[in-house]
Amino acid sequence: MLAFFLAGCAAYLASPPQDLKVLATTHDVASVVQAVGGDAVEVETLVPAGADLHKVLPRASMLLRLRRADAVVSMGFGYEHAFLPALLQKVGVRELQLEGSRHFHGEKVAIIPLEVPSKLDRSLGVELHPFGNPHWNTDPARMRLYAAGVRDFLIRLAPENKGAISDNWARWDAEMDRLLTHWRAWLKPVQGKPLTSYHRSWVYFSQQFGFELAGEIESKPGIAPSARRLGELAKTFRNKGVQLLLMEPWYSETRLGDFVTASGVTLIKKNSMSSGEGYLVWMRGLVEAVAEVYGLPEPLLESRDVIPIQ
Repeated sequence: MLAFFLAGCAAYLASPPQDLKVLATTHDVASVVQAVGGDAVEVETLVPAGADLHKVLPRASMLLRLRRADAVVSMGFGYEHAFLPALLQKVGVRELQLEGSRHFHGEKVAIIPLEVPSKLDRSLGVELHPFGNPHWNTDPARMRLYAAGVRDFLIRLAPENKGAISDNWARWDAEMDRLLTHWRAWLKPVQGKPLTSYHRSWVYFSQQFGFELAGEIESKPGIAPSARRLGELAKTFRNKGVQLLLMEPWYSETRLGDFVTASGVTLIKKNSMSSGEGYLVWMRGLVEAVAEVYGLPEPLLESRDVIPIQ
């Protein structure tokens, strides 16, 4: 009996409990899951860095990674509509479906989406985002809600790591709170200023930091603007004093023609989500780039210590 017990202990030590294998659709949510899960999780990202999620198509390699995953985390609100539903249907595991117990996304926490179309809007044709604008990740306050949900999700799946996961989340949340206060103070002098974007991906960022969103360059999502539209927008934006245009790198500047010069805006090419550098690092870089356009010096941060949390 003793020999049997010792053999069991040896086998356990030789094969310790495996980390929870989490497959994240984007680098933003992967960053948060890794920060909160720490050593208890092994996180992979489904979509390549810097990809336009609206144009990502399901691939066999994605399906293989999905089948190996213990859990899935995604943005939700239909953001991954181009590839995720088809993959989940193909893998056929109930717990990994959007409503499943091993799939976490923004709709499972108190993230309130903006621009949810009315029934009348939907009746007029196909609605690209019927659940609201899905780019909620550009608002750090909403990402804090998501991180708290990730904490509870991971604890439920790995209750033996509850203490470590709770501590990891508390450190991440405290750092986010400190940085968000700092970023709000940094951009406070330009609250109420108008900005524009090429695609309507910056609604949440504008709301969080008090900018007025003056409209988009695209005539419709995914439709390049005509020369006539660009000319009209250039006059409108110059009259309104719009100084900033946010545009993701996957959109070509050639679509703008001479719009930047004619309108007087400053163009910032920025991803609307992190590309592997970590969510907090990406958001800090975004705030810094916007502040530079308006000539805003960075205020003093309460603590200048570098905390290795992404």
